[in-house]
Amino acid sequence: MPDYIFMLQSRLSPEQWQVLNQVQSVAQTIPVNLYLVGGAVRDLLTGSPIRDLDFAVEGNVVKFMRALGERELRQSSIDESLCAAELLFTNGVTASVEMARSEIYSKPGAKPAVKAAPILDDLRRRDFSVNAIGISLNPGSRGLLLDPTNGLADIENRQIRVLHNYSFVHDPLRILRLVRFATRLNFRLEPRTQALFELALQKRYYQLVPPEAARREMTQLTAEDNPIPILKAWQSQGLLAVFQPRLQKRGPDYDGLSKLQKYRQAAFVAGYQLDSFYPVLHYLLRRLARRQQRSLLHNLELKKFEADRAVNLEYEAGKAVSLLGRQRKLRPRQIYDLLSPFPLELLVFILAKFSARKKIQVKVYNYLFKYRPLRRQLPVRELELLGVPRGPKFDGILEQFFYARLEGKLRSRAEQLRFLRKLVGVGKPAKKAAKRGTTGQRVTAE
Repeated sequence: MPDYIFMLQSRLSPEQWQVLNQVQSVAQTIPVNLYLVGGAVRDLLTGSPIRDLDFAVEGNVVKFMRALGERELRQSSIDESLCAAELLFTNGVTASVEMARSEIYSKPGAKPAVKAAPILDDLRRRDFSVNAIGISLNPGSRGLLLDPTNGLADIENRQIRVLHNYSFVHDPLRILRLVRFATRLNFRLEPRTQALFELALQKRYYQLVPPEAARREMTQLTAEDNPIPILKAWQSQGLLAVFQPRLQKRGPDYDGLSKLQKYRQAAFVAGYQLDSFYPVLHYLLRRLARRQQRSLLHNLELKKFEADRAVNLEYEAGKAVSLLGRQRKLRPRQIYDLLSPFPLELLVFILAKFSARKKIQVKVYNYLFKYRPLRRQLPVRELELLGVPRGPKFDGILEQFFYARLEGKLRSRAEQLRFLRKLVGVGKPAKKAAKRGTTGQRVTAE
């Protein structure tokens, strides 16, 4: 029998593992029953990258979420009607927490009425069997796999199976989610699911997707490793009309998206975490008229500052390009200082958008893939071993070391250690003591 906790520890990033243990600790102090569910378990079992941590809770979920809010969170949003929360931790990990529940839909696309339910009922009410699997994180059953709809078998058979005959009617967003999962995982549709999907397309239930749900799905799309195949699959089924009818006819700027994807992938390999929402959205808007762009942004229920940011992304990127273009020759330190204030995703966007401006592209590329990585190689441990306490002097030495390496110095390990010892002042008192005795006269070694 597989050890799912060992699998989680092996597959989660150190930051995700830290968050999982924090959430477990809080659950035990309330106490509530805690389960890892949904996409995190699906990605674990399919070998896909685990993006987010999804938790379901049996018990006092409000008290649990309040206790979580006292932890190291950068941002949180709570949907009180569903007893659910989206959390962003200070270490960059995103997670969702929701009450184990049952749902009753009054009409297609409407928010369901919910009530607390046991975890197995919660799993059975989900969209597809591959998303209806959980792992217990409770002391008495930690690591137990919960699979009431036999989703593990569907993963092994590489198929997606809908759980309810009215699934697409109750929640039309599942039409888009089905295509997204099938495309990303390269899974086929189980025959009954295929028939229900075709009927949903024929009845155009996707026209009932509410703006809030469309925004949520767009956010999920832009977080995909490669959104292009999913967009093409949506367009082939007429589903881009959910966001804007003209987008379905004109299509996104796939050439621009391909360039963006090239550099997104390079950034991912380099260990960067990017929020690609606005860069991807830029290429969806690219072939639309201004009025149609605003219509799409309105259909996503973006706030005014969010819509302005989407429309003006190229203008914002131009500011960084202008700074780099003012001087022909810039030293690495100058490039680093100029580009540090800009978001990483904007710089990746510049690589794609201004690919014809080779001199600009080289500077941005060097910043992302040569200069910034040096920040991860600071000799923190070596400085501690030299006896320097944490504080302004410690930080100042690291800063001098970083800029020296940025300028191409300190290439060998020996040069780096000599540089550090010089800044710290190690060896100077001993050298003087070797030359002079306590009375100030010269002494020689015996």
